[in-house]
Amino acid sequence: MSKRDYRVVSLDELERYPAMSGAPVLMPLRRLLDVRAFGINCWTAPAGAPVIERHSEPDGDEEVYVVIRGGVRFTVGAETFDAGPATVVHVSPDMLREAMATEPETLVLAVGAKPGEAFEPKSWEDFQIAFAQARARGEEEARALIAEMLARDPRAWAPAYNAACFEALSGNTDAAFEHLAHALALGPPRVRQLAAEGEDLASLHSDPRWQQVMG
Repeated sequence: MSKRDYRVVSLDELERYPAMSGAPVLMPLRRLLDVRAFGINCWTAPAGAPVIERHSEPDGDEEVYVVIRGGVRFTVGAETFDAGPATVVHVSPDMLREAMATEPETLVLAVGAKPGEAFEPKSWEDFQIAFAQARARGEEEARALIAEMLARDPRAWAPAYNAACFEALSGNTDAAFEHLAHALALGPPRVRQLAAEGEDLASLHSDPRWQQVMG
């Protein structure tokens, strides 16, 4: 067997890329191993922060979460339960889920794919890594990256949605609503669900424009 036929890595050596709000933190295992059959990544977060963000999988992806280290409080649908190391949680598509870290340095392995379809890597992986790198160099560089993505494909909904999240977290409410309205106009119906469930846009919910934009 040649060295190229397998690879051994330590999860603790993976690089870390925080989401816009600071958590969860992506540890990109799939890219490192070049896995092309399914999604597989690690996530971490400090105690009290989301290690798996609040979301569902309206496109039909099944997901399995394995708690590697620390503690997690899962909310799946209307049920909430605690999970420790060596716990495996399977969640069906369309089921709303969220996981909060209850201990420091909590680490969760997430595996997912859509049954019956060839796996395609999701663009959010590249964006979260690129954005985290840019934001580490300053807010203006992060904003420049988003502007570049908006200009590159003005008819795509994802750059507009990411821009809305960034501006909402930065306190630029007017710009956030402008980008959100654009994303909803360009995207499929599931974008509205994504916006309603996502924590990055939570600061907009109390603004009267939220109901106007979301319909």
